[in-house]
Amino acid sequence: MPKNNTIIDKSHSKKELLYIINYFNIPIGVSQKNNKHEIATNLWDILYKLDYIHIPKDNTFLIHDVQDLRKYLKNKNPKKLLSCKERDDITFKSKKLIHYCNNGYSVKDSLFENLIDIYNTANQISKYGDLPIVRKTLKLLKNDPQKLYNIEPKITPEVMNEIHVKSKLKVKKNFIKCVIKHGHFVINFD
Repeated sequence: MPKNNTIIDKSHSKKELLYIINYFNIPIGVSQKNNKHEIATNLWDILYKLDYIHIPKDNTFLIHDVQDLRKYLKNKNPKKLLSCKERDDITFKSKKLIHYCNNGYSVKDSLFENLIDIYNTANQISKYGDLPIVRKTLKLLKNDPQKLYNIEPKITPEVMNEIHVKSKLKVKKNFIKCVIKHGHFVINFD
């Protein structure tokens, strides 16, 4: 049995590991007082011995069993795939594309040389569909009258689940409460 915390990828923070322990009700004796190394080592030891974990109904991790959780923890944290520099670069490219869209889809009024450059940039950022600005940019680009082709953002299942839950929360049902009273009423105007 491995005793090495490098099995759990280092991109998972101490706070996230504690959240996973609480979320899946994993019986482990660690708290905020322990350091990340102790938490990761104890968590992996317990997961290695467990055959079953409690899966909540509102499973935002899309994990179905212990093997899925082990796999999730071995891989990079899907929420931290980009460095700050890469994220800034993607945000800048998205803003350039939004500028193109907001200026009437005019290439001459944008920061691009031609339509092919625009769609090459859109293809580059489409891999990062988990970022809201990328989704917004590609949605705006779909309305381009000169579009060469549609570009769909690549979205991880976790983020897709979050989007689905948020869309359910936005739905408002209109209940008009109307009370009708019958009888004889006198209205005075002073």
